[in-house]
Amino acid sequence: MQKFFIEEVDFNNHTLPNDLIYQASKVLRYQINDQFIIGVNNKNYLVRITKINLKELIYEIIEELPINNELDVRVTIIEGYPKGDKFEEIIKHSTELGAYGFIPCLMERTQFKIDQSRWPNKIERFNKIIKEASEQSMRNIIPYLTNFKKLKEIDFSTFKYVFVCYEEMAKQGEIKGFKETLKTLNINDNIAFIIGPEGGISPSEIEFLKTIPNTIFISLGKRILRCETAPYYCLSAVSYERELI
Repeated sequence: MQKFFIEEVDFNNHTLPNDLIYQASKVLRYQINDQFIIGVNNKNYLVRITKINLKELIYEIIEELPINNELDVRVTIIEGYPKGDKFEEIIKHSTELGAYGFIPCLMERTQFKIDQSRWPNKIERFNKIIKEASEQSMRNIIPYLTNFKKLKEIDFSTFKYVFVCYEEMAKQGEIKGFKETLKTLNINDNIAFIIGPEGGISPSEIEFLKTIPNTIFISLGKRILRCETAPYYCLSAVSYERELI
C-alpha cells in the first residue's frame, strides 16, 4: 500500500500537496474509495479517498495505525562523498535499511568535486530521494540530511559512539569489537559510521579521528568492501543484532 509523508496543514485539510495529487490521480490512478497511508508528525493513518480529480483530492481518516518500523538506535551514515551517482544509491538503500540520518563528507580522498554553488540543488535532490525511499519502505520518519561537511566540521559529541570503518582493522584480524559494542547500546542511542570514499580514509584523517574520545575503529569482516557497500553492511549488522535475536 502506498504511503505519503505530508505536512500537518495538508493533513488537517484532509488533502495532499499538489504534486502528490497529480501522482495519485495520474500515475497511481486512484479512484474514490481507494486507500493509502499518510505519515505526519511520526504517526501513520489509513485513509480513504472521498473525492479525486487532477486538481483536488479529499480523503477521510479510517484509523491511526500502530506502526513502528524504526531501528531502536539512531544510525547516522557519514559517507566520504563518492564519484558519480553512488551517493544517491547509498542514501536510497540505507534509508530502506533504517538509517536515521546522512552527512555527505568531503574527505581528502574525495575524487568528485562539486562547485559549492551547486550544493543546494544536490541537497534538494538527495532529500527527495530519501523521502521517496522512506515512503516505499514504510518508515515512520524521513531521515535527516546535512549539507556537505568536512570531517573537522562535524560535531561528534552528539554520538555515543562513532564507528570508523577502517580496512587496516580487518588486516589485523579484528572481527569481534563491532559486534560486542552493538550489544551494549541502549534504546535511542545515537551512533555514527564513518565510511571513506574511493581510496579510503587518509592517514591524517585517521590521526584526527583517534583524538575523538568516542571513536571506535572497526572491521567489517575479512573482506574489503566498496564505499557504496559498507553502509549496507553496517546497517544490516545493526538490524540483525538489535532486531533479529
